[in-house]
Amino acid sequence: MHSIQNFIKSPVAIILLTLLTFISAFLLDFLEERIGVVDVIIGGISTLFITIIAMLLFAIFSRIQIKEDYDERYKVLEAFIKAQGLGAIISEQAVVEIEKNADSIWVFTYNMSNDIGVKDAKLQENKIVDVVSKNLKDGKQYTYFVPDSTKIHGAIKRFKEINKDYMKQVTFCMIPEKEFHFISEVVVYNADTDKIDQAIQWFPNNNMNYFIKLDENHTLHISGIGTKLLNEYSDNIT
Repeated sequence: MHSIQNFIKSPVAIILLTLLTFISAFLLDFLEERIGVVDVIIGGISTLFITIIAMLLFAIFSRIQIKEDYDERYKVLEAFIKAQGLGAIISEQAVVEIEKNADSIWVFTYNMSNDIGVKDAKLQENKIVDVVSKNLKDGKQYTYFVPDSTKIHGAIKRFKEINKDYMKQVTFCMIPEKEFHFISEVVVYNADTDKIDQAIQWFPNNNMNYFIKLDENHTLHISGIGTKLLNEYSDNIT
């Protein structure tokens, strides 16, 4: 595109356009003398019509070719994503949409940062805080599996301040800190229903924010851990 623009602005292009103008004027004068003005007009209109049709056909075929090229590149990209196992990575907005459609949510977290918000804007946009509050207003149930630590008690206090009118729908299962082995947040959707929906694990770092959809085996495993913890620490449920 830039090379075409540069050529149009060049002296060579100006000279060629000037010559083309003179040649066109000469041909028009020649045709007027040979076949008459009316025939020239009819011929010009016919030529213009044919040119327009040709341009439309060219545009249609070009769009088809562009679509074919796009589809081919998309297939290559899709194959690469599957080969590298990247298809399980989803955005924070995708997590929000999944959580909106869940009736109950189990959260295994050591700091509740997704549910009370984090200060570092580079990590995430804190959209999950909003969807948690909305879900609670809609009557949905949340169960938090957390370590019985000083830090988590501060997080729970902050969570209650945010959602003070809906705490009857929230359960906290307090696990002894030394026995809490989740190093990153895991969320299971509809774990206490007839059909477990899916589970997502959060992998934050200093530059990016990863959410990974777990496969069915890991989802069932995490759900089983949650059920066991609820039974084992039933005296620590608040």
